Order: sequence, then C-alpha cells, then structure tokens
Amino acid sequence: MIADVSFVTEVRDLPAFRNLLIDYYRIVLKTFEAAGGPALLPEELAESSLEHLDEMLPPEGRLVLARGEGGQLLGCGTLRRIRPDAVEMKRMFVRPEAQGLGLGRRLFEMRIEEARNMGCRAIYADTAKGNRPMLSIYERFGFNYIPRYPENANPPEFEPYLVYLEYRFPQPLD
Repeated sequence: MIADVSFVTEVRDLPAFRNLLIDYYRIVLKTFEAAGGPALLPEELAESSLEHLDEMLPPEGRLVLARGEGGQLLGCGTLRRIRPDAVEMKRMFVRPEAQGLGLGRRLFEMRIEEARNMGCRAIYADTAKGNRPMLSIYERFGFNYIPRYPENANPPEFEPYLVYLEYRFPQPLD
C-alpha cells in the first residue's frame, strides 16, 4: 500500500497536498475544539499553510510525504527551523486508510533523524490537549513537557488548548 516515503524539495501537486492538509486539519481541529479551542475552518488553515510552504521546504524546513502505490498522498510531516540549533515538528498526519501500517512511526523517526542531520540540538512540538495518540508518540520518543516556547507557530491565545514539548538530542561525551 505504501510505495514511497521521502523528503521533498518541492510540492509538485499542490491541489493534492492542499486536500491532504484539509483532511489533517479536519481531524486535528476536532481534538482542538474538544480541548476548548475556538472553531476554525480546515480550508482556511490549509491555505495559510500553503502560504508558508517555503518554511516547510529546504533550506530551512523539511517536508516528508508518503505516497501510495497509485501515487496518492497518504501522509506527511514537516520540520520548521526556529533557531540555528532547533526545529519545530508540525503537521504529522496519516490518512485513516493508511493507519496501522507503521507509517506514523516512520514519519516521526525520519523527522527526528533529519533534525539531527540539520545540526539541531533540540526539537519542539505542540499538540492539542487530549490528543492522546500524538502525546503517546512524543512520550515514547523521550519528549518532555515544557511551557510554551517563544517561536511556537500558533497564536499565543491558543496556549490554554495546547501542550508543548521538547526533545534534546543527547550530547556526546568528550
């Protein structure tokens, strides 16, 4: 079912990527609203993401896309550089029909390795309060809960509805 999972330097099919983002936001916004967050429109958030597509692509960002055997987009994940030595993980999504195949774990691990390759010492992330599946992944990989970090991509007024996390790469012993 999964044909390719790789980092891209451009998005060749913007309508397909827009639809993937809309599907992502439809799901994540349910959890966000359940945490008390305001109702937002998935289509508007997808358009806003596309307006900042350059932040998801090299040289400063990274976008990993998963495609099925027929070329359809099954999932994605991004990294956005927020400091010379740190990135923010965003937009991890696996379509329901591709869940249970280990794709989410693969997207997560690939982004951690890529952050290391980018020379990062830390990875930051956020998710909606109550998003147990994502929180479980972050916890499994050793992320720690922290207060809101200054470079967080979400508006400060969303703070009551979000959880913030940080992962620090182990430093080599000299």
